[in-house]
Amino acid sequence: MRAHATRRGYSLDSISRPVRQWDFHDFDLIIGMDDQNITDLKRMAPDLESVDKIHRMTEFSRNKLYDHVPDPYYSGAEGFELVLDLLEDACAGLLEYCRLLQCPS
Repeated sequence: MRAHATRRGYSLDSISRPVRQWDFHDFDLIIGMDDQNITDLKRMAPDLESVDKIHRMTEFSRNKLYDHVPDPYYSGAEGFELVLDLLEDACAGLLEYCRLLQCPS
């Protein structure tokens, strides 16, 4: 993934960590990539307000080609490129969504 991302100008030098229950208090959005992520996050949510913070990354996709972000490890180089395409699209939509949330009504 890092090699594919580097070719697109991204530097993936951070390390992921598991979501923690207090993340639901610290963040406005909790984003999962697929059905299992969403199920696990909902199970972890401390209350109904926290469940409302959970979103699937592809909810923000503008092209709506996939309903989830597939695991690229099973599809070789094409899988990594697909995931980058999906995430670029969804991140642009997420940015638009976040901008709308901060607009005065």
